[in-house]
Amino acid sequence: MIEFVRCRIRLSARFPLPSIVGVLTVFLLGSTLLTNSALAQIFPKSQASAPISDNKTISTLSLTKQPKAHNVKITSPTKGEKVPVGKNLVISGISAGNSNSTAINCLVSVIVNGIKPYHPANSTGRSELGDYSKWNFTLTPKYTSIKEGQNKITAKYSCANTPSSVSHNSVNMTGVATNNVKSTNPRLD
Repeated sequence: MIEFVRCRIRLSARFPLPSIVGVLTVFLLGSTLLTNSALAQIFPKSQASAPISDNKTISTLSLTKQPKAHNVKITSPTKGEKVPVGKNLVISGISAGNSNSTAINCLVSVIVNGIKPYHPANSTGRSELGDYSKWNFTLTPKYTSIKEGQNKITAKYSCANTPSSVSHNSVNMTGVATNNVKSTNPRLD
């Protein structure tokens, strides 16, 4: 015969209900985080290709970020060059120009020390007007001046019908007081 014994357990310490709920919540969340696992597939950094006839390949997977084309470059002044403060400065460079037949109304503009707006450069390329394969911009105090210390010039290349062609190039140089500059550079007025 089975005999049932009635038993009563009494806790001597009293716990407030919010503490018990809090402990149970932490326990349940903790056990959920420890028991669930995330699965992921790691791809190699190279680009996978599938061969096609005639030694051509087609890209099936591109995991690396494709570098953006550098369509503009400041050639003068150069990085770290010392230039006089408060004087006119001719900034020059090269760009992709209108090398892409689908790109129209391409131009180069310049900004100095983040002072907006960008100012249009002059096209000096060999071909027709608007050939920005070579360009220049004369910085005058009317726009802004080179200040003593670090200065940053940024050139921007853009085409009206191709937003993806936007490209930037920056050069940092040092503005120095005129009596400290020993330069025979014809770009400096």
